[in-house]
Amino acid sequence: DLRGAVVVENGAEIDAGSVVEGPVLVRCGATVGPNAYVRGHSVIGPDAKVGHAVEVKNSVLLAGATVGHLSYVGDSVLGVDVNFGAGTVVANLRHDNETVRLQVKGGSTDTGRRKFGVVVGDEARTAINTSLNAGVKLGAGARTGPGQTVTRDIDGETE
Repeated sequence: DLRGAVVVENGAEIDAGSVVEGPVLVRCGATVGPNAYVRGHSVIGPDAKVGHAVEVKNSVLLAGATVGHLSYVGDSVLGVDVNFGAGTVVANLRHDNETVRLQVKGGSTDTGRRKFGVVVGDEARTAINTSLNAGVKLGAGARTGPGQTVTRDIDGETE
């Protein structure tokens, strides 16, 4: 079901039971669903995958990003070839009415927003049932463990 300003490029697929409420752009080669919910100002990048029973709100998934199933992504940016394991949930709202802060260049920066999810670098991976706190950053190539609750930034792999 497509509602509002939704653009689905040639080669993209919206599977049965999915609802997409615009403004949303679904790029070529991307798949949504089955039974997914994509809403708000979202972009599902080329060859990205929003799987079964996944909700995406006000987020950008870059090329090849995958949120396989039973997950929530809100107010976030997922880099190229990111993979969220089943049950990964992004917290995107401060329940204490404060604004979300991010660590940037060694200091704390106020986003000015009560709703802000996560920023995830290219090729980062979460294991099943990962919980990501509002304002957390996962660096390029970062990994989480099964059932992990992430309340601080995780640097990416170093080589």
